Amino acid sequence: MATLTIVKDDKWVKVDGVGLTLDAVDLPANVHAVQWDGSTGHIEYNDGTDNETISSIDAYSTITNDHATLKAANDAADAEAATALAQEQNTYAYKRLYDETTRYASIGEQLDQQYHDAVNGTTTWKDSIAAVKAAHPK
Repeated sequence: MATLTIVKDDKWVKVDGVGLTLDAVDLPANVHAVQWDGSTGHIEYNDGTDNETISSIDAYSTITNDHATLKAANDAADAEAATALAQEQNTYAYKRLYDETTRYASIGEQLDQQYHDAVNGTTTWKDSIAAVKAAHPK
């Protein structure tokens, strides 16, 4: 059975380790919090009343349902954002800006490569430019 923490005034609800702030937490005015460890629990009061032991969280099903609905919406939004990021990461523009392995060297480095190519008869600069162009076809 689920673990549950409800803090009424903060509108904070934690179910099985996932804490969320809900729009509304409808509990009696003198209730501060509800705690449930999966098998037993208690209600904490804010008016000096002794904690009350509870044997079920069925009375809080509206709150746990609201939590589940918000969690599902958040999970869907996270999945959508991850998909959008993955799609963006596959674009030419993104790779040109952020892909360290296939990015043009700085102008200073390119000039240094051209100098050493001219002195040593190598093609380091041309090879590095060609590699970037091959990695990012237009």
